[in-house]
Amino acid sequence: MQGYRFSTDHRLPERDMLELADTLALQIHQTLGSRVFLLPRSDVADLIAPYVDDLDPEDQHALGWMVWHLFQDAFELARLAA
Repeated sequence: MQGYRFSTDHRLPERDMLELADTLALQIHQTLGSRVFLLPRSDVADLIAPYVDDLDPEDQHALGWMVWHLFQDAFELARLAA
């Protein structure tokens, strides 16, 4: 990612982290559908690991949490809409 190249501490800028988390969440949701709502955070981290293995370990860890929280928020919205 371009932001990674220009960062001074080898960490992604917040905007890039948010975009990447959104993209990963959408891809996983397209593949697994509503089953993503049942995934524990460790499974989410395992699913995204091949796509973020070149990032700083702290960013990898943060992205696992970010994607998992996106799924939890989506679950709450789906539950409220039903």
